[in-house]
Amino acid sequence: MSKISPLFKWFGSKWSSAKKYPCPDHPTIVEPFAGSAGYSLNYAERNIVLWEDDPNLFQLWNWLINQATSDDILKIPVNLPVGTHIKELQLSKGQALLLKHWQRTNNVGNCWTISPWGHLPGQWTRNTRARVADEIYAIKHWKLDRPIRYIDQAVTWFIDPPYLYNYQYSNDLEEFDYHALDSLVQTIASESLVIVCEARRKSDGKIPDYLPFQSSHESVTSRRKVNQSHHSKEVLYIRYPVSL
Repeated sequence: MSKISPLFKWFGSKWSSAKKYPCPDHPTIVEPFAGSAGYSLNYAERNIVLWEDDPNLFQLWNWLINQATSDDILKIPVNLPVGTHIKELQLSKGQALLLKHWQRTNNVGNCWTISPWGHLPGQWTRNTRARVADEIYAIKHWKLDRPIRYIDQAVTWFIDPPYLYNYQYSNDLEEFDYHALDSLVQTIASESLVIVCEARRKSDGKIPDYLPFQSSHESVTSRRKVNQSHHSKEVLYIRYPVSL
């Protein structure tokens, strides 16, 4: 297994909790809601297929996989003053997106300024920059491709959609079709391993019912000050491969 660290920050990343999920059963992993691809980063040497509908995130992944070099990453500045506007730094679009996504865990918004904590350990520091520049080549064989192409193939699906009850930062997510996701899961080849992530509703612990989810674990979705991290009570739907 070739595990690499996150290439950028993302709310609800599954990188640290990947050990809670089944290991992939196939050479190919498909993540249709890529986010920061935390699960796939734990198996970076495999054939990874990502898809992401968020346009900024899609562009970032496309740049990281198909264009970015170590030198491109090392040219992104560190220790910038708080409030500096990233779009005014004369960076390429990919460089600007990478810097933006190291500023705030919730990156679905349109904030392009350097955050008050952007220089702290674990954020965009000299060490982080060097590490990302070194690990970028581990994903150059990954692909951005529409997941529907892989329905009939025996692959491992890691599906981490916008959660039904939690963390909906965009009104667009309110229109997400969870029944369509259920239908998609039912069409996936029976030889595939299918893992779908969700979470209990915070107010009363209700479990989403569009798939037969089971309780799994509690995870930290974003870190704040001591004793102020955001937690999620995760539930999973797992469909193991059927050998034919």
